[in-house]
Amino acid sequence: MIHKAKNLSSDQKIAIESLLGRAIAPSEEINIYAIPAAPEWLQQSWQTAKQQGLDRLSMEEIDAEISAARKKRRQNQPRSQQ
Repeated sequence: MIHKAKNLSSDQKIAIESLLGRAIAPSEEINIYAIPAAPEWLQQSWQTAKQQGLDRLSMEEIDAEISAARKKRRQNQPRSQQ
């Protein structure tokens, strides 16, 4: 996406000038590329977790949920013939 420097907020202008190490002219065009920090499938997973309130769990609660799921999976696996 291309922006004119004159259309940037003062905070955006300061940040860009800091990154460039120089002042930018009001008529200068600035290319801004948005690069997703995570793949789309992962962003959707995070959104689903947030909708379900899972983003508010403590690490201890998450560990307990994982342990319970593993225990249930082990209990539901058929026993091997020995």
